[in-house]
Amino acid sequence: MVDSNVYAFYGSLRRGLANYEKFKPHLRYLYSVWLKGFQLYSLGDFPFAYRTHQSTDLILVEIFQITDLQTQQQIDELEFNYGYHIEQLILDEQPVNIYLFKDKANYPLVSGGDWLKFFRS
Repeated sequence: MVDSNVYAFYGSLRRGLANYEKFKPHLRYLYSVWLKGFQLYSLGDFPFAYRTHQSTDLILVEIFQITDLQTQQQIDELEFNYGYHIEQLILDEQPVNIYLFKDKANYPLVSGGDWLKFFRS
């Protein structure tokens, strides 16, 4: 478990998508931001973020506070079961957790860095 309950979501936990609806009562939307140094890749029904450290690579994330410890644990379990790990970023001087993959392998790039736009097209 990490020491922050603030998360950057870029895939199925974004507003309007399936996992957001499941956990919605315990998610408080704070703001959206384009993160530099990341790319999104498609696993089919959901994406993963990969850190590139290139300032020209951008992904759109929604920043949420998880208001319930049990929900935070359930989301962690969901993500960890699919091979994600957590890293912590500092955004506006606040620690923010993000789920990442270690390897981009040969998965298709999500052009434009916005999963919602890509998923709905």
